[in-house]
Amino acid sequence: MLSLGLDIGTTTITALAFDVVAMRVVAHAAALNDAACTPADKRAEGWAELDLDRAFDVALHALKQVVADLGSHAGRVHTIGVTGQMHGVAFLGRDLRPVRPAITWQDHRAQDMIPEFIVRAGGEGAFANMGCLPAAGYLGPTLYWLRRRDALPDAYACCIPDAIAAMLAAQPPVSDPTLAASTGLFDILHHRWDEALLNALEMPAHLLPPVVESGARVGHLQTGLAQRLGLPDHVVVGAALGDHQASLIGSRCDVPGQLHINIGTSGQVSLVVNHFAPAMAEHGIETRPFPGRRFILTGAALCGGDALALLRRFFADALVIFGAHVPDGDTMFAAMLTAAAGIPPGADGLRIWPTFDGARHRPGSSAAFTGLRRANFTPAHVIHATIEGIADELGAFYDAMHEAGFAGRSLAGAGNALRRNALLRQAVERRFGMPLHMPPWEAEAAVGAAILAARLNP
Repeated sequence: MLSLGLDIGTTTITALAFDVVAMRVVAHAAALNDAACTPADKRAEGWAELDLDRAFDVALHALKQVVADLGSHAGRVHTIGVTGQMHGVAFLGRDLRPVRPAITWQDHRAQDMIPEFIVRAGGEGAFANMGCLPAAGYLGPTLYWLRRRDALPDAYACCIPDAIAAMLAAQPPVSDPTLAASTGLFDILHHRWDEALLNALEMPAHLLPPVVESGARVGHLQTGLAQRLGLPDHVVVGAALGDHQASLIGSRCDVPGQLHINIGTSGQVSLVVNHFAPAMAEHGIETRPFPGRRFILTGAALCGGDALALLRRFFADALVIFGAHVPDGDTMFAAMLTAAAGIPPGADGLRIWPTFDGARHRPGSSAAFTGLRRANFTPAHVIHATIEGIADELGAFYDAMHEAGFAGRSLAGAGNALRRNALLRQAVERRFGMPLHMPPWEAEAAVGAAILAARLNP
């Protein structure tokens, strides 16, 4: 049996076909997620919006390419699992069409209202069963910001992957605990929207979708799309789940005691646990739901692999200033890694804390350079220290988990930024003090979504 996996990522949309018996990827396609549609003036104010119709079209194109590669085996496809970026919000009308641009996890418009949001909710204690404190970019604070400005649409309000699954199945959106928990409004201990919290915030609960088990049946792929893609009409669409949890499943890292590092645009370190543990908000540690009524302790860095992308843009701007040729991004990135490889571990004392986008538990924080001296003030040292800083930020989260009595026995990795950067993998191994195991396939989140959809819909 084949199961399709679809990952609506921040920068890339990935589709693949996974053989759940042989446990291997048999077809794969990826496309740039070019659906960002934030006006320049609003982007400067920290807004981040997404044209959901465009993202859906890119997703369909990737799925169609995968199905074409399957050829006569397309008839073996039984399920489609969906995953993608967490926290943000999409708005669908009753006709399941977007009524306005989606607002992503990178959006900061609600930042100044977070203190008011928490006070109106009843203080930080009101979020004890959420597993996290609210932050800008989360669906809950974003809805609150819109409501306070009388700009909240009368439409389904769901996470972006939820909307994609609904559009595939032509069914009203549902959410799962992993995505619902990323809103800041969901009680992960009792698996329900927190009615008391919603009432205190005067939030319209009827806009939020029902919550079902991760991967549970949403419906069948709508007939018109099945024909367009070349798939049979019995394909089941599974409820979407967060890309974070999907990447753990796709990395085969779903057993308590397994430590997981995921570095893409952002970064996370996670530890699977059997029982609910209160969030360690002062250290930036959240408790998130995991399929099977389990939980994961998670520290999330807002700027993971994107720190190196930012550095690459810095070098490109410098070349423009000097009137030099600017190579393409891949060429520049390869040259950066080659230069950094000549620098010893520790970067001769240079340390970089790459919180260029702040941190959820310290939103006003900034990146920092320490130990900068004449001898290590070189591009190669800066690149190497940035790589080590990415590992250090995630390592600090794990230190807090360990001090609280939670220890990992093994270390698995996922994410393109980690897979494609040997120096980063080495830095992670040094920081965590254990070997890093990568799965034999890429696109771990899409694989995880495919596996879970097949498991829940045999």
